[in-house]
Amino acid sequence: MAAVRARRGGRGYEPEPQRGKKRRKKMPSGPSPYESMPRIARIKLSGGLSGDDVQVTGKSLVLALTGAVFFLGAGIAGAAWLGSSLFDASEAFARSADAGAANVGFAIDDVQVAAMPGAPAITAARAAEIRALIVPEGRQSVLSLEPAEIQARVESLDWVASARVRRLWPDAIKVEVERRQEYALWQEDGEVSVIDVNGERMLAERAADHADLPLVVGIGAGPAAEPLLIALESLPQLRARLEALVRVNDRRWNVELASGATVALPEEGAPEALAQLEQLQTDHALLDRPVTRIDMRAPGRLAIRVHPALAGGPLMGGV
Repeated sequence: MAAVRARRGGRGYEPEPQRGKKRRKKMPSGPSPYESMPRIARIKLSGGLSGDDVQVTGKSLVLALTGAVFFLGAGIAGAAWLGSSLFDASEAFARSADAGAANVGFAIDDVQVAAMPGAPAITAARAAEIRALIVPEGRQSVLSLEPAEIQARVESLDWVASARVRRLWPDAIKVEVERRQEYALWQEDGEVSVIDVNGERMLAERAADHADLPLVVGIGAGPAAEPLLIALESLPQLRARLEALVRVNDRRWNVELASGATVALPEEGAPEALAQLEQLQTDHALLDRPVTRIDMRAPGRLAIRVHPALAGGPLMGGV
């Protein structure tokens, strides 16, 4: 039997495996099926790119940035070209429609410029300045004129306080204007300007053309002078003798008179002090006396300094 088994073993007989031990499968040599797949297939199978799949080099980064800049510039240039083309087309259409309206009886034939009722008259030069702002370039008909836009342009002029614009069909437009009033001259840092009642400079006006206006002097004097300027309108005797209103330390005022005298006003109640001074002139002709200084800063008191040549002598009239 042993010889038979030996012969069977020689014919390729394999002994039975021992119990409790598993055979190991031999791994085939060469690349695995996954590694032999194309790169795109591996990316899809794994669910996306991995860190190893993304390889950024300096050259690829420069190319990407160059491309981005190129496409961005092309986009901006295209948008600008398209916007310009649309604007040109819109303008061409507007001009064509405007010319058509002018040809059927709406052509601008008359532009009227006048002062508002009760406002000061407007000179011919001022009226011509307004007319130059009314009709836009390339427009011919009344339909092309927008009253609100014309009003805004006219009110942008320095000397205009307000304006009112309306169409007079079919071929005219009327502009009514209220001028800003020249109210005083303001001297600040050696420069003299014309101001209105609000203390705002009127840049279109020359100080030399308004020498009859009252003068206010000092830093911030223009905007602060309104209460005193309004009070002076009803004080003719004081106004006739006024040389200047001088701002002191941005707190109070001195009144400089044509006689050379100075009146020191209180910080509070300066308009009332001016009215009291007017009354003293009416009752005692105080402003015509040889005084050099009148101090009204202390409430209820009036200090008067006479001219040095008359010091120690009686004040004329014995006030």
